[in-house]
Amino acid sequence: MKVKKDYPIKIMVTGSRGKSSLVRLVHSALLANGIKAYGRITGVLPRELTPDGQVQILRSSGGHVEEMKWWFSSIPEDVQAVVMENSAVSPDLQSFASKWFSPGVTLLSNIHPDHQEAWGPYEIDAALALSGGIGPGAKVILGPGLENKKFLLEILALKNCKIMISRSGKNGLDFRERNILTASRLCEFLHLDMDLAERAMRNTPPDIADFRVISRISGELAFAFSANDIESTGELFRLLEWPYEETMVLYNHRRDRSSRLKSFKKWILDNPWGSICMTGDYPFFPWTLKYYRRSKNLSDLLTVSSLGMRVFGCGNVAGLPLEFVLGMEE
Repeated sequence: MKVKKDYPIKIMVTGSRGKSSLVRLVHSALLANGIKAYGRITGVLPRELTPDGQVQILRSSGGHVEEMKWWFSSIPEDVQAVVMENSAVSPDLQSFASKWFSPGVTLLSNIHPDHQEAWGPYEIDAALALSGGIGPGAKVILGPGLENKKFLLEILALKNCKIMISRSGKNGLDFRERNILTASRLCEFLHLDMDLAERAMRNTPPDIADFRVISRISGELAFAFSANDIESTGELFRLLEWPYEETMVLYNHRRDRSSRLKSFKKWILDNPWGSICMTGDYPFFPWTLKYYRRSKNLSDLLTVSSLGMRVFGCGNVAGLPLEFVLGMEE
């Protein structure tokens, strides 16, 4: 399969989380500056972003690293900019995207611990895995705060990468604001009209599974299932300023993310929640037994389990949470 590599602007987005949201922001900024841009995101639903809207990428089976190559080879010849999320997980597959794509600049959103089964449990493990997708001598824009990660800078220095720093902004920014700062640094690098770019990014609506508070008849649901890592999840809960005692924490489990559940254990058990509930795939850990509830849909589970309480949903978005928000979109 021949892959065209000479589009004027080629941007690759990598990181532990927030990649799809960052691609959407960059795509909006490019379009606002009159640049015909295409983008590709995976996230909870694989989609192609075009100048006319988004189109779901239909798969006959699960995701595969070759999907990036297939998509890149299918882009129209007259496109001026391409922005693509590196969807590889395995460290052994990280480099394929940059080899096929030859990006002019790479955005690294963050290095929160994730995919512990494949990467390991620490930030440095995430940094080592993700840096495998950044080619030698690459131009790299770091998300806010990453300039303080000495081990990451050392890894990129060994690759002779040219580093560009995003503005850090004030403390306590949510992931969307951090992504806007990262995307803004890219817009400066590309010499785009910053007023047009920022207005477009601010007007880009949240994606399907982005963090939000959903009002229900019996209370509120903080939809934080997509946060993936304990650091981001804890930060989102702090931003809510909800009392623990008035909140039910709802963890949705995936059997192929058992290390994530292990990393959440202390946070779930050590805080004074009003109640704890777990759903999704059966977790097979003794400490979870008294909290697990099997349900056909999230609405029924919330109605039965969370009367009189706010609900903070976390862990994994696949399964009941995704079905819930897709139902809201219909």
